[in-house]
Amino acid sequence: MNSLDDFLGNEIAVKSLKSMISSERVSHAYIFDGAFGTGKKTLAKAFAKSLQCEKGGVLPCGECFSCRSLDSGENPDVYFVSSEKAAIGVDLMRDEVIEKAKTKPYRSKYKIFILEEAEKLTEQAQNSILKTIEEPPPYGVFILLTINQNTFLPTILSRCALIRLKGLHSDVIERELSLRGIEESKSRLLAGCSGGSLGEALRLLEDDKFFSLREKAAGLPGRIEEADLMGLYDISADIISADKRLKDLLNLLYLFYRDLLVYKTAGEIGVIQKDYLGVIEDLCGRISLKRLLRGAKAAEEAKIDIKMNVNKQLSIEQMLFKIKEK
Repeated sequence: MNSLDDFLGNEIAVKSLKSMISSERVSHAYIFDGAFGTGKKTLAKAFAKSLQCEKGGVLPCGECFSCRSLDSGENPDVYFVSSEKAAIGVDLMRDEVIEKAKTKPYRSKYKIFILEEAEKLTEQAQNSILKTIEEPPPYGVFILLTINQNTFLPTILSRCALIRLKGLHSDVIERELSLRGIEESKSRLLAGCSGGSLGEALRLLEDDKFFSLREKAAGLPGRIEEADLMGLYDISADIISADKRLKDLLNLLYLFYRDLLVYKTAGEIGVIQKDYLGVIEDLCGRISLKRLLRGAKAAEEAKIDIKMNVNKQLSIEQMLFKIKEK
């Protein structure tokens, strides 16, 4: 991505950020709030690029040292702070944000800190950076990326400008994929699996195991419907065996329940996976609408749990038990 103008969708958010730059009313703290795959990090990087451009203006020149070094991921005044741990604690905030914020930028106007998955910040970690956000250095800009702004303390929320992001409509993603020469049926499927993210759709396109994983997901609703208690535990173990592909498998399971619901209530017109129409028709004849609704909701909840590092076995078993409730 070269600039804010290249960011697909979320026109209101982009317009707001551009207005802040042009009017020179840049806040020292932001919260970018949006679901998985809505482009929070991409937008934050584009915003940072505009703020740091040596030629000034709303859109970056793309040629100066700051623009080129940010494109290469080596800008000395833009910090991406993240952690693979389930929670982000005080130590990381002190070492990567608070202490580094005390020194002036190397050569840019701002020193920008982009905190990824900021919903993982513990209460203590939030309190530790509160003073830095309350009394920021004149060059400091702090951007918290999150899927859930409600995890922040009221004191943090009150001191940050809130930018809300929504996922792209599947039609937009499908059109972008078609422009890249991808056939219609595959574009529709990838757009449906993308969670509103063009980047995710392109990732899946290059994934040589995606379609075998989809076949596994398509078989799960029928297996769940027929299983007894012990059978559910077997299914749980099979799902968990997807390991690093668990999130993708749950995405596909949700999509399949979505197609079942569409077919059950409106027929085949809105079905995304039309190559599975025979399977979908058969399952809709055997599974109640109430259970299909529970299936879609439970799969979505399990997907969020896995992203939030909830125990995998517990999360999947709860999903299956919810689907099988009487």
